[in-house]
Amino acid sequence: MRRLRQWWARRVSHSDDPAWRLYREVAVAAVAPARLAKFDMSNEPEDKYECLALHLAAVWHRLDQGDDALRRMRRHVTSAFVADMDASLRDMGAGDLGVGKRVKALTERLYGRLAAYAPALEEGAGAEIVEAALLRNMYKEGADPSAEQLATARVAVTDLAAAWRALPDSALLAGEAIQIESER
Repeated sequence: MRRLRQWWARRVSHSDDPAWRLYREVAVAAVAPARLAKFDMSNEPEDKYECLALHLAAVWHRLDQGDDALRRMRRHVTSAFVADMDASLRDMGAGDLGVGKRVKALTERLYGRLAAYAPALEEGAGAEIVEAALLRNMYKEGADPSAEQLATARVAVTDLAAAWRALPDSALLAGEAIQIESER
């Protein structure tokens, strides 16, 4: 019985899967209170989702820059995201019948964010490109960040993209993530 429990714990936690470890590290760091504060975001689910989407966009952008193994890993990170959204919605009380539709909507929103953030994550992206992507996606619906807050967020995005670019392919394939600084 003990072996069965150990097997099940490994299967559920996916601790031996590098893509799941990578996703988990990114997700935990992206929604940490200090990281949310860096972007002037609240602890509400919508703000957490936006911060997670930005960080996943940086990861996916980096994985797309690699070889076939890294692009395959991106698909596995996507699976981890979908499973996490499913579990999160269920934890928040969503019923079985609505979870699939909501996960699909969240995934479609994520793909929109990936496309929107891609130019801002390129090496040498100008301040106006990064700020425009942030205003259009993270700070939407009438949110009006101060010039100082927008500049702080821009620097955080630029630093995030640079840190992912600096991470070697071998580290990514092993499921290692960058260390995200919460405070500057």
